[in-house]
Amino acid sequence: MMHETMRGAVTMNKWKMPGLIILSTILLSACSVNSNADQFYKQPKPLSAHVMLPENIEPQSTQVLEVHVMQENKTVDDAKSVQFKVWKKDAPRKVETVKAHYDGSMYKAKAAFKEDGIYYIKTDINARGEHILPTQQVAVGKLSEKELRSLQPAENETHHHHSHH
Repeated sequence: MMHETMRGAVTMNKWKMPGLIILSTILLSACSVNSNADQFYKQPKPLSAHVMLPENIEPQSTQVLEVHVMQENKTVDDAKSVQFKVWKKDAPRKVETVKAHYDGSMYKAKAAFKEDGIYYIKTDINARGEHILPTQQVAVGKLSEKELRSLQPAENETHHHHSHH
């Protein structure tokens, strides 16, 4: 009994396949490629940012933060807004926001680092309809053992990220 059913299923499939092929050919030919498709579907062109931070930051200092913004390997000189948001790891509610200004090659701003510790620097870039928020972790002054341990994974992450460029 089982053998008969299997043979019946095979025969039915032989009839279904050519029908499916013909149907899909008709459907595909109905969807011709429109040469003006790029005007209908504007593809977003992702921004990229290379954030340059000082290597050694001392407490009670003001540092220049820089970011080079690019789109399709070309410098973006007309960003709607570029700002740096800086906060200490143990005080996430105390965010200092500084607006960056374009100097002919990069966006720059000055930020104050008041005390020792781990700080986050989020670069908020809004340009040409795109919005990116790269974030870095930096050490300021002398860190405690606990802070050094917590900084380690992020440091490795950053190095790993840069190896893709």
